[in-house]
Amino acid sequence: MAFLQHSNVGLAILFFMWVWGIIEHYVNKHYSSKYKPAVRGPNTRTTNSVSVVVRTLEPLPIFKACLVRWLENKPLEIIIATTHEHLEKIGKLVKEVIQETREYSTKIRIIVANKGARNQFIAGVLKAKGEIVATSDNHILWGPEYLANMLPCFDDPKVGAAGPQIGIHIPKERESTITAWEVAAARLAHRERGKASAAIMMHVVARWCWILPSTTAIYRTRILQNPGFVKGYLNDYWNGIKFDAGDDTWISRYLLRNNWIITAQRTEETNVARTVKRTSDYLGQILRWERSTIQSYLRTLTEIPQIYKHAIIVFKTYERLLRSPILLIHLFAWIDSFISHPVITMVFLSYYIYYKYKDLNRFFAFYPYMRKYWWVVIVQDFSALYINVHAMLTLSNPAWKPNVD
Repeated sequence: MAFLQHSNVGLAILFFMWVWGIIEHYVNKHYSSKYKPAVRGPNTRTTNSVSVVVRTLEPLPIFKACLVRWLENKPLEIIIATTHEHLEKIGKLVKEVIQETREYSTKIRIIVANKGARNQFIAGVLKAKGEIVATSDNHILWGPEYLANMLPCFDDPKVGAAGPQIGIHIPKERESTITAWEVAAARLAHRERGKASAAIMMHVVARWCWILPSTTAIYRTRILQNPGFVKGYLNDYWNGIKFDAGDDTWISRYLLRNNWIITAQRTEETNVARTVKRTSDYLGQILRWERSTIQSYLRTLTEIPQIYKHAIIVFKTYERLLRSPILLIHLFAWIDSFISHPVITMVFLSYYIYYKYKDLNRFFAFYPYMRKYWWVVIVQDFSALYINVHAMLTLSNPAWKPNVD
């Protein structure tokens, strides 16, 4: 204890972390300001070149509304991959939608596949006739011009896949009865909202994306139908365990390994919304996401030599993998600094509290009905250490639950 009372180590670390955070903020802001979305040109494909592939089991209440939104985009076809167990219910729902939307010529096909996220995905992809495959989970709401404004990405022949900004959808009738879990999910999704973000910075600086969420994305069909892709995708193992979840991390690594660019399209027209978990299932979901992310970053180091094309990719890869040690060092610094230099540490703390307060107000400006759960937002913001350590200790857990909320 006597050592800590005269230590400058914690204060030095706090100062370093403070400077690091400021530099990172302004680097993100500077490069994000240079971002330009792809725009339609004379050679941009039409939506009639797109096959929409959706995998689903038990259809969610929002599925019908999603299907209508996909139809509004006027793709060539919509392929719904399900199982025998759910075929009748899906078929009935599709018939209802067709009767209510006779103005659309898009063909809707329902195919039966073996149960499993990857089996259903590949079954749908191999049936696709369009030059482009647009994927969507069964709870994703597109805007009416989503596809038309995503397709310009493929005017660049080096682009293999593209993804939009994904927000959340909270039905109006739920705003008064929203759960703490939904608020936590909204906060997590909100972190990349706005013009300045680490993801956009990486796109501008290095045209790089580690993981393209398959929640909704678009790909060149020939990539997904390649026999090598299909074989590898269906035989993804970690520590001897065959994985069904985390397929978006595998697809992303495949694209990067084969020198395809994964691009980001950020326009008002391409923003999409997804539903979120209403129960404690959310915790299991984010643990699964974190496990998949860590596994993929570790594999990136050994499978994708392209990460060494730019120093910032290497730095950010290791920074992500060392999240827990960095957070523990930061925690130690606060404790040590409070003991050794309480006054200066209180100044640092006041600074962080002030900016956290501003950040919370920006969040609640978007979601005013979530303000009653302000404490949940704070817990979510400081949950990274628990989530990361828990995920590290359970990396070989393949647990996955389909969306049933």
